[in-house]
Amino acid sequence: MQDATFPSVVKGMALKATGHYRVAKFHAGQLLYNRKTKEDGFISRVFADHGIIMYEVWVPKEPNSWKAGYWISRWFELVLKLSGNERLGSPSRGDQRGHIADSVPGN
Repeated sequence: MQDATFPSVVKGMALKATGHYRVAKFHAGQLLYNRKTKEDGFISRVFADHGIIMYEVWVPKEPNSWKAGYWISRWFELVLKLSGNERLGSPSRGDQRGHIADSVPGN
């Protein structure tokens, strides 16, 4: 599930003052752990919001299972690391019933 917009995100995140590019640490299709919310989530999209790398993430409604569907949340890169939750894995096609989370974007 590689996000087709990833190259444009990297180009769009050039730091104008220094001429450097920011590169996202993670990519669509990876399972992450959010240290702030203590949740696992599956990256569905990587994008930039005013030069800040953000991740649109599917967060399972029930811990360790995609069967009940998922919430869609936006997470900041600084609070993330790769998840070690082997039990959760990736959502299957049948589990892809998402709903927008009622949380502050970036949590």
